[in-house]
Amino acid sequence: MQLAGKVAVITGGASGIGRGTALAMARRGTDVVIADINDRRLEETCADITALGRRVLAVHCDVAKDADVERLGEAALSAMGHVDILMNNAGVVLRGALEQIPMVDWEWSFGINLLGVVRGIRTFLPHMLERGSGYIINTGSVAGWMALPARAVPLWAPKFAIVGLSEALALYARPRGISVSVLCPGSVDTNLCETERAIGITPEIALAEAASSAVFHSVLMTPDQIGEVVVEAVQQQRFFVLPDHHQQAIIVQRAQDMNAFLEARLTGQL
Repeated sequence: MQLAGKVAVITGGASGIGRGTALAMARRGTDVVIADINDRRLEETCADITALGRRVLAVHCDVAKDADVERLGEAALSAMGHVDILMNNAGVVLRGALEQIPMVDWEWSFGINLLGVVRGIRTFLPHMLERGSGYIINTGSVAGWMALPARAVPLWAPKFAIVGLSEALALYARPRGISVSVLCPGSVDTNLCETERAIGITPEIALAEAASSAVFHSVLMTPDQIGEVVVEAVQQQRFFVLPDHHQQAIIVQRAQDMNAFLEARLTGQL
């Protein structure tokens, strides 16, 4: 897909990966609708996109709320006339011991990380099906392909679900003219820690978990670097988008023998 003249909607678009992708697309001639809950960052990102000479619309939107995402769809279509690209990118981090995390926190995590993606698809897919064209990008994680530290299960669980949802969506939508990508970044320098919920995690535990998962993270990437990777994937219509190629070998190793991979993790060999 060529990006010039297209319209993209990006949730979580005012910071991090969403902002990096919005700017990368705008530089290639895409008009952008950015959705976020941070109004100050929405204004700043709007100014940056306007400076690139593209149309931009900022919409305050909480993807955990049906009404907000529906309003986002109405606003985008009213202002831009159509939508070519949807990037379901908004996300949060929840970590903690499984036996300690309240159900309200589980619901918060799934409501944003997974159901936020579902709400975006439900809102914009009918429009794309009617037009017979479109592109949907779902932001997952490398943790959607392999589990990392156990205390991060509340984050990894919806990311695994996003990968499966995206594959099923591709099988459903691609024959109808809508391409699908699932973005699975590794370590990225974003502001997710600002909204993170950590249940029962002491600084000592956090350091130990960081050390145990270091093998899965190579280079810390910037949001702008990720944005460029996303643009390239859309242009090539590539489904699986893995910015950190160091992790691809680990994913292949896991797929070849999942039992052996788990045993290696449990015994400290990985």
